[in-house]
Amino acid sequence: MSSLSRPSLPPLLRAIAILIIVLLVAHAPMLLNDGLFMDDWLVLKPRPDYFVDIDFLLNGAGHPIFFSYDTFANWTGAPVVVMVSLALAGIVLGAVCLTLTAIRLDLLDRAEAVGFALIVWTYPGYQLWAGKANAVYVFSFGLLFIGAWLLTLAFSARGPRRVLLRVLASLVFLLSFALNSTIVLYAFMVLGLFVAIWRSGDAAHGFVRRTWLAAWRCALGYPELMVLPLVYWGTLNIWFKRIGVYAQHYDAHFPTLGELARGWWAFFVTGYRDVVAHAIRAAIQVPALFIAAAVLVGIVLLLLRPDTKSTASRSAITIPLALAVVLFLALSSPYLIAGLRPSSTHFYESRHLLMFGVPLALTLLAFKRQAERRSGPGAAFAVMFGVGLIVSIGMLWSDYVFMQARTLKQQALARDLASRIQPAATVYALDDGFFDYPSRHVPFGLAEVTGMLRLAWGNQPFFGFALRAERPDILRGMDEARKAPGSAFHHFDPSGPQATISLQPGTGAAPNQTLVRKYYACRLLARCDVGEFLAQVAEVTIKLGPIAGVLPLEGASKSVTPGR
Repeated sequence: MSSLSRPSLPPLLRAIAILIIVLLVAHAPMLLNDGLFMDDWLVLKPRPDYFVDIDFLLNGAGHPIFFSYDTFANWTGAPVVVMVSLALAGIVLGAVCLTLTAIRLDLLDRAEAVGFALIVWTYPGYQLWAGKANAVYVFSFGLLFIGAWLLTLAFSARGPRRVLLRVLASLVFLLSFALNSTIVLYAFMVLGLFVAIWRSGDAAHGFVRRTWLAAWRCALGYPELMVLPLVYWGTLNIWFKRIGVYAQHYDAHFPTLGELARGWWAFFVTGYRDVVAHAIRAAIQVPALFIAAAVLVGIVLLLLRPDTKSTASRSAITIPLALAVVLFLALSSPYLIAGLRPSSTHFYESRHLLMFGVPLALTLLAFKRQAERRSGPGAAFAVMFGVGLIVSIGMLWSDYVFMQARTLKQQALARDLASRIQPAATVYALDDGFFDYPSRHVPFGLAEVTGMLRLAWGNQPFFGFALRAERPDILRGMDEARKAPGSAFHHFDPSGPQATISLQPGTGAAPNQTLVRKYYACRLLARCDVGEFLAQVAEVTIKLGPIAGVLPLEGASKSVTPGR
């Protein structure tokens, strides 16, 4: 079949090499960030003696695949290394397989395929690339494209090789469902298989009969692909059913048209409009990141050498654009049905946006093909994908800087606490002065503050929270949450004696980009001692006594024996 022609190897290898190098450069800051964020503290061990109870992933949240990854990562004794490796493997292998699949099927030329993959795998609307537990999201997303590549190879294979490829593809697809919303993209891939079978059919049968025969051949010829989602969801609902707060979290319902419209608008604003607005502000505040991104993209444009002859037909323009719209609506719909919305103001709420780089890449592809009809493929590629990549990589680096600065503030607090004797308290409110500092900062979450307390003073039933981020009834809310079946907070105790930790910018505090630049100089160039550097980042004081502005919990303890 012409649609499954084998591309010439030297240019293909060149394109793949460029793709891998650019991705490694774009995501290089991930390698230097060993911090834990938000729920990472609930499932991963920052050191071997740190206690975590991840049974809630099996017996509450209904995430058996996540449980397996986290258990293995903790078993190795280096969970951060494992999770970073998973994320990078998902990024690189997913991008390579996406590129190979698109080229083999003659859907994209080499330059388009590389540009498309780079947009997908540097998409800055997803701000959790440095997250550790969420590395499973990234790896699962990558597995989906690995499965697509295996399925593409199986389509034209024969004999035992075909059987082996199909078995491997099914297994990879099944593992990719750890990120539940990948099932939506999986459905589009199965639809692509149907289209391939339809195109190979006999046109003499007529459209209706040809379509019916293609659907029949798809269902009977690939039954494992038809039943995979059913097997996965059946397994979850029989043996790993969500209970307690997790069943309540997913408020599954059939949204009205008004709810759908508002939800789709929220996804569009968060996933695209806010990204552009934040990129403009970031480029004004820290132009060096975007200048570096422009240099990197310029090198890519010189090395890729896009085709000089335009082959874009009208259908080659309208199909990607229509598919982008349909895919955007489809990818956001499961979250809207579950009652979930993304947010660009809190990095953790962007976790629903991982796959939304695909509609963006499809849109840029359509615009590029439209533009090349007037300006030529090279100029069109440079304008559309070039500018898109500068924005994506520049914002990606900006988010990495923010996450690294967050890690440094965490480490500064944890190191200071560890140097002190534990006060006579187990419930701590964090008065975070960095919230008022003139640089982007998001209040620490419950798991982060509690995790830092346990990291500093041992595995006691601490409970910590950021004062400005929680409601006055936070203690009562946590007391209810920890007693709920399947809760992740059984080891949190909000009933102990209280204290307030004041975390204020120290003499070494600086805007995020300056702080991170100094840290890189200390760590990579040995220009200073990292411990001394962290000691200057923040000033910490602790005040024992009831927490101001927080409603007391009935029956709370008044004293505690210090652990150190």
